[in-house]
Amino acid sequence: MRVLVCGVGYRFLRDGALGPYMSDTLSARATERVEVEDLGYHPVGFTQNLQERPDYDRIVFVAAVDRGRAPGTIKAYRYDHCLPSSKEVQERVGDSVTGSISLDNLLIVSEAFKALPDDVWVVEVEPADETWGEGFSPIVEAKLPEITETIWNLTKP
Repeated sequence: MRVLVCGVGYRFLRDGALGPYMSDTLSARATERVEVEDLGYHPVGFTQNLQERPDYDRIVFVAAVDRGRAPGTIKAYRYDHCLPSSKEVQERVGDSVTGSISLDNLLIVSEAFKALPDDVWVVEVEPADETWGEGFSPIVEAKLPEITETIWNLTKP
């Protein structure tokens, strides 16, 4: 089974840097069947890159996303592949080509271009601090081992 783990987010955005941090951390565990990529670039570029590679059996995305949950909450779920209206998809594509990095844009744009495999998992962590700077908030820092384990478990068949 071929798996791609993708860390989504901006470096130097405190908890918002979780995705790139996890990409760096998990790269040391990469194998022939598990690849790790930092998605600190726009979704259209990622979609084009995916279309040029051999297919993955599973993709796991990880990001800090503000959904109004308690800070530090970890939510792992299977992506449902549902798209919003074509107008919203077009707005997301427009956002993406300007360099906006967002998990939602990434999922919507990649799905709209039919670049994703059927088996897609998302690991979201509720941020406590998304201001500019280095280092995580104490609550997210304390969750790093659990986040790492959650992601790595999703790379297994």
